[in-house]
Amino acid sequence: MVYTKILALVCIVLLWGCDQSVTKKEELIDFVPQNSDLVLKIANFETLQSDLKNSALISEFSKTKAITYFTEAHTLFKHLNPKSESFLSISKRNDSITDYTFIARQDSSLFNIDSIQNRSVETLKLDDISLQRINIENKTAYSAIQDSVFIASSSQEIITAILRGKNKLTPDFKKAISVKENSELTAVINNPKVFLNDSTTVNFATNIALDISVLPNALTATGVALARDTVPQLLKIFEGQVPQQNDLKQIIPKNALSAVSYTYNDAVTLSENLQKFQTATLSENTNSILGSVNEIGEIFLKEGSAIVLKSIDNDMTNEALGQFISENNSFRETTIYDFNQPGLLHKTLNPLISNTKLSQAFQLDDFFVFSENEAVTQTIITAYKNNDVLSKSYYFEDASTQLSNASSILIYKMGDKITDAIAPYFSSEIANISLSNYPLALLQFTYDRDFAHVNLVCKEASEAKQTTGTVAEKFSIELENTILGDPQLFTNHRTNGKDIVVQDIGNKLYFISEEGKTLWTKKLNNPILGKIHEVDVLRNGKKQLAFVTKNDFYVLDRTGNNVSPFPLQFKDEITQPLSVFDYDNNRKYRFIITQGKELFMYNNSGNIVKGFTFEKAKSNIVLPPQHIRMGNKDYIVIAEENGHLNILHRTGKVRVPLSKKFKFSEIPIEEEKNDFVVITKDNNKISISQTGKTTTQTLNVSNSYGFVINGNIKATMDDNLLRINGKLVELPFGIYSQPKIFTVNRKKYITTTETQESKVYVFDASGDLLNGFPVYGTSASEIGRLSSKSKIGIVVKGSEKEVVLYEF
Repeated sequence: MVYTKILALVCIVLLWGCDQSVTKKEELIDFVPQNSDLVLKIANFETLQSDLKNSALISEFSKTKAITYFTEAHTLFKHLNPKSESFLSISKRNDSITDYTFIARQDSSLFNIDSIQNRSVETLKLDDISLQRINIENKTAYSAIQDSVFIASSSQEIITAILRGKNKLTPDFKKAISVKENSELTAVINNPKVFLNDSTTVNFATNIALDISVLPNALTATGVALARDTVPQLLKIFEGQVPQQNDLKQIIPKNALSAVSYTYNDAVTLSENLQKFQTATLSENTNSILGSVNEIGEIFLKEGSAIVLKSIDNDMTNEALGQFISENNSFRETTIYDFNQPGLLHKTLNPLISNTKLSQAFQLDDFFVFSENEAVTQTIITAYKNNDVLSKSYYFEDASTQLSNASSILIYKMGDKITDAIAPYFSSEIANISLSNYPLALLQFTYDRDFAHVNLVCKEASEAKQTTGTVAEKFSIELENTILGDPQLFTNHRTNGKDIVVQDIGNKLYFISEEGKTLWTKKLNNPILGKIHEVDVLRNGKKQLAFVTKNDFYVLDRTGNNVSPFPLQFKDEITQPLSVFDYDNNRKYRFIITQGKELFMYNNSGNIVKGFTFEKAKSNIVLPPQHIRMGNKDYIVIAEENGHLNILHRTGKVRVPLSKKFKFSEIPIEEEKNDFVVITKDNNKISISQTGKTTTQTLNVSNSYGFVINGNIKATMDDNLLRINGKLVELPFGIYSQPKIFTVNRKKYITTTETQESKVYVFDASGDLLNGFPVYGTSASEIGRLSSKSKIGIVVKGSEKEVVLYEF
């Protein structure tokens, strides 16, 4: 079933108006022909001409003979210059002839016929009326002026009826045209039809009124559809229903041709409304199927079509379908059933779905799918399992922002099928038009009392846009030995991109470009403790790598050479990763070396910082010392094995005295709402105010609980439950790495890796999984901007020796 007439009329009218115009003033509407198929109300004709000229979508059709006909044959429009609102009516005379009527307020500059060459004018007197027959370049039009209103038409019959007052408009039409009073371009479609796949048609609505925006890279419209006739109209099937969320997008393969989704909340009312279009009485069994469903969809593929039911009670749906299916085989761990009632769903849901003979059935989560053949079955299952579905596409994400989350009808037109919407108006010429930059058109109806809200969007997806929201492996590289720790990204000041640093179990440090070339390696004596820090100790914009091993404090430049006076060597063992403080963001660093109970603070020159009085704790330090800034105050936070938490001034003196003891976990101390937060081993969250007051909250979480805050983003992980600023994301069961938050191009990204299935997930700050994820990876990941500003890189460990860089 293809609901395209509405989209077709909108597009053709816009295209037709490329060299035409309309104007209005007070009662101009009374001059509109009563049997118009479509009426345009144009606020500013000159602006519309400019918008059409600059529209990439409209320009695709400018080469067809149909558009040439409208822009060259009707040369009258080249000489019209309306200064205020106008109307353009389109009426179908017969299957081959379409008439236009133009109405505007008369003024001296509107139509200066004396300035036109190759024209002739003849006055016609027909009883009580007078009009002019104008011939311009062998094309004929008729014009007249009545009550200061200029009227021009391709039809003498239409203009005669207007002048004699025989064009009384219905109240419904006047209401429709007035819905969008201040619109730049309003289109009203009278008696729109919906064409089904079997070439039958049904009445859809009485009128559709659309506020149309013609943009350089998009065609969008919003408006209303009115269903007022006494004869059955398809839109009224959804009368009394509460629109539901359209989820069909989650199962539509990206390579589908088209699809349509219907939602409802009352199956009994839906059945009663459908009966107005049907001759047979539905059985109780089929009604029970509808009762456990809130969305019905149809997907059209090149292999065939499928009907989809979105269940709200899987057990009830399975029970209702049980007598119609029998197990046959399986495909990719999905059971395939034979469906023994090929015409059942069409009989039940006619006219909403096409008369496709269905042969197979299967279930994907809450979706119950009935397919025409095995090829359709396998295509849908494969796309669903691989996340290769419409909802994961960059172009749907972009276009859907202009849609309501819930609607009664949502029509999807993809790829070449977008042109199907207007093919009847261009015959075979349409086959020569490429709309590769317009992969999707969406038309939405949301029923509300006695009318429906309408949204239409068709947006360009340029080459640049087509690369966004997708993930691609940039390279993978294998080291000599098993990787030790997690790969990291390191800023390249020359390219403003990222290089990669990683160590193997042979203690060899690798520095790899974002193109996958190993730039240098350096043999270290011991494993690196914790992470490598980016610093600029020379304060010249060139970054260095700072880190510690068991007995050494290194600062390396990006060529792998030591920066003097580093490395610093220590006889006693360094017991915590390096801590780096930059109090005032002026690159006057403070480097903290931890050795058991002792702390040593160094500056950029490798000298001990004088004036830092805290030198030794009462017990071993169990976390890397941290610098936390709240307001204009600096705090140094040091956690001890005995449970004591030191909160110090820059000088090392106690700033917040604490007597409470803590069972520190491996989770660093965080700042939340100007409090210090400690997550303890026994799963308590203890908040500490800047005056030392503590508040304890018992967390009902697992021992794998993760907690991290970065700016205004907080992420927690409890088994497979990820929360981002409170929004719950339920991931598949598994073992996940602690969540990490990264800021790239002023956007926040949250990552975690499921280590059993080797899947890396990346979410945005809203808690939405980015398109194309998860991807393969076996370690925690790190994200940063690559040298191409439009690309973001994510580095992760693959196999034991493998480093993988993805870009998205």
